[in-house]
Amino acid sequence: MLSKSSAKSIFALVDCDNFFVSCERVFRPDLWNKPVVVLSNNDGCIVARSNEVKAFGIPMGVPYFKVRDLLHDYKVTLFSGNFALYGDFSQRVVGLLEAASPRVEVYSVDESFLELSSLGISDYTAWALDLRQKIWQWLGVPVSIGVAPTKTLAKAAAEHAKHTPSLGGAYSLVADATQHGAASEARRLQLLKDTPLKSVWGVGWRTAPTLSDRGLKTAYDLSLVSDAWAKQRLTIRGLNTVRELRGEPCYEVEDVHKPQQSLAVTRTFAHRVRAQHELEGLIASFTARVAGKLRKYQQITGALAVFIAGDRHRDGDNYRRVSTLVPLLQASNDTAALLQAALQGLTQLYDPDFTYRRGGVIALDLAPENAQQLSWLSSETPVRLDERKELMQAVDALNTKYHTRLVYHAVEPAASEMLQGTRRSHAYTTSWQELPRVNA
Repeated sequence: MLSKSSAKSIFALVDCDNFFVSCERVFRPDLWNKPVVVLSNNDGCIVARSNEVKAFGIPMGVPYFKVRDLLHDYKVTLFSGNFALYGDFSQRVVGLLEAASPRVEVYSVDESFLELSSLGISDYTAWALDLRQKIWQWLGVPVSIGVAPTKTLAKAAAEHAKHTPSLGGAYSLVADATQHGAASEARRLQLLKDTPLKSVWGVGWRTAPTLSDRGLKTAYDLSLVSDAWAKQRLTIRGLNTVRELRGEPCYEVEDVHKPQQSLAVTRTFAHRVRAQHELEGLIASFTARVAGKLRKYQQITGALAVFIAGDRHRDGDNYRRVSTLVPLLQASNDTAALLQAALQGLTQLYDPDFTYRRGGVIALDLAPENAQQLSWLSSETPVRLDERKELMQAVDALNTKYHTRLVYHAVEPAASEMLQGTRRSHAYTTSWQELPRVNA
């Protein structure tokens, strides 16, 4: 929460437009202004659409097999999700944002909040347009930027900029040095009237219909409710949303990393899997990725949840999802220790009479690595734990250096055997072997 002394806070929300699609288009400029779709792991469902595809009425998240023929008819270019590429581009965008403001909150892979009040900017619209041009020139990724006195209004302003081409991708609700405050207030009120209730940041899809039934249709309607009504019907968070719509800042930029409470790797398989050894390989690969992420964030886990499931869309009433929780005797981020636990859990779940289409591993009960304590239930010793830690560091260093799974446990499938999407683009920015080539 912000104090009263923070009443003059100014925020910007930078939103990368159709981010996954834009990343693919950087290396395929022939696809600008053409329909493009990005599919999830193993081409399970749609996770990103270009504006051209949105205009066709194809929804987000729909299973690929349901719209395969439609995508073909519309001549849509398909990509399998290349999340290493998208993550690298996300970090590059954040790097430019951190150079533009001392306080940046990475809200998601394609959105970040910036705090601007300490920068002495005289023309926020010009500043936003300059930043947008810099990101486009350096990375080739289009962004929309909203500037406002609260984070909720900044997000609404960015959405307005995205859907109003005449604005050039930037919209400010903060008065510039040459403008009167009444002008920015008029823009705020008009923006609220133009923003549907379901598009308000902080109003969930479950809450919006209830509010609509009570006669609230727009963000402007919501901003007019009393504090008492908002607190009673929408809880404290809902009250804060109402206040932010009025221009009263309730949330600050959170530039301090918050430890995660859980960490998961889940995937849809490329085909139905029945054989136990295939499932073991898949679960092992997911577990190894979880362990690598834990080490990256310097965390350890005290328990693993393992699940395997059928195909929700095709199995109908026969759909089945089973899961189990496997506590670790010693909290760890050692791949070998986590593999032993995960495969133990899979053994409890496996049914040879069933075919599986999805699975995953979730690390729970996370704690900082430097807070690790010996468990009296475990036979591990401090010397042994230090040796394993050094081994994992060496493995991570080798795999990072060569940008591949050069070293892995035998139970994991080889990189060439991993189930991957068939339409994945190259690792243009993270692998020397896949750098673009130019013939001059």
